[in-house]
Amino acid sequence: MSPLLWGALGAVLIAAELVIPGLFLIWFGGAAMLTGLVTALWHEWGLVNEAGFFTIAAGAAVAVAMVHARRRHASAESDATQINDRAGQLVGRAVTLSEPIVNGQGRVFVGDTLWAVEGPDRPAGTAMLVASHKGMVLVLQDAVQGR
Repeated sequence: MSPLLWGALGAVLIAAELVIPGLFLIWFGGAAMLTGLVTALWHEWGLVNEAGFFTIAAGAAVAVAMVHARRRHASAESDATQINDRAGQLVGRAVTLSEPIVNGQGRVFVGDTLWAVEGPDRPAGTAMLVASHKGMVLVLQDAVQGR
């Protein structure tokens, strides 16, 4: 088959992906274009070899697409679990005490929100690190200790 026919097939499949989005036609189109390129380099390759190469290239392209989609889906799920966990989003953030921590209890402003905190007794103005949280109470540790 002519390299131009492989290229045209690839272009049609990629255009079809734009009209009928489904994630896979673009990969088949890319495999067809790659087959056209390889066919242009090896003129006397034969239709059976071209079809075999296309099958392998399409399979590899779809496998790459599936791995990529699974990774994207997993990272989206992990982000979605924290979307409403405001305290969890603050873990690892450096804060400065607004009020002293006395008997393990204190408060800190993060943005425009006053948070209840637990941690070692420290005076107001001390740099601390949010180590974890218990519900809506932030658990702090010394900033130097967190590094």
